[in-house]
Amino acid sequence: MVARQDAVGNPADKPDLLMLVPLFSGMPPQLLGELARKLRPLRFRAGTAIFHADDVGSMLYIIIKGAVKIFIPSTDGREVVLAIHRAGDLFGEMSLLDDERRSASATTLEDTEMFSLSRQDFQDVLTRHPEAMRAIVRVLVRRLRLTNQSIQDAYLLDVPGRLARRLLILADEHGIDGEHGGVEIGLKVSQQDLASMIGASRVAVNKQLQAWRQKDIVDVRRQRVTILKPEELEHHFALSP
Repeated sequence: MVARQDAVGNPADKPDLLMLVPLFSGMPPQLLGELARKLRPLRFRAGTAIFHADDVGSMLYIIIKGAVKIFIPSTDGREVVLAIHRAGDLFGEMSLLDDERRSASATTLEDTEMFSLSRQDFQDVLTRHPEAMRAIVRVLVRRLRLTNQSIQDAYLLDVPGRLARRLLILADEHGIDGEHGGVEIGLKVSQQDLASMIGASRVAVNKQLQAWRQKDIVDVRRQRVTILKPEELEHHFALSP
């Protein structure tokens, strides 16, 4: 897929869009206006690679619409999915902070609109506004906590427990009201993506989802999962060794 890099919305709306991003929400309007003039609008089709692991990092990205998968590719073609980001999230900030190469790859899951911010402009914001640095620290700490949780789950939970926990996390971050009740995970997630998130095989994920579907614990349609009985998923944490 080839990215289209045309305008995203009305440029005059950039400051208002930035207010939706936690990193920038507390900044004064004057700064937001100045920052908005430095943003580059981008639009990518689903399945487009934004960057690859080991690329030189020169941009931070702010999602306005759509979804982006952050993952580590392996030599045998498999992936370890680290996170899925949606509107209001930012990604790519680590390389801008430590001047190292990208530690992971990023690919769009849906048609996605975003802004990019250069390393120089990003570091200028952090230097001039300490509250922005504090916001970045909060973002990084939250991601570190999620990573720690994933490592703990890998050692302490079986496949049903890990899958149950991941579905509940996704529902918390991306949940919308389901068409037939319950909480729908508001983005398309393939069974392979779920398997990559929890360190399991796609076959194991498929088998568990079908078992839960037969018990009306979840509903799965067109790569969208709806959680009908969250308490049943929580119960799997206690069942794991």
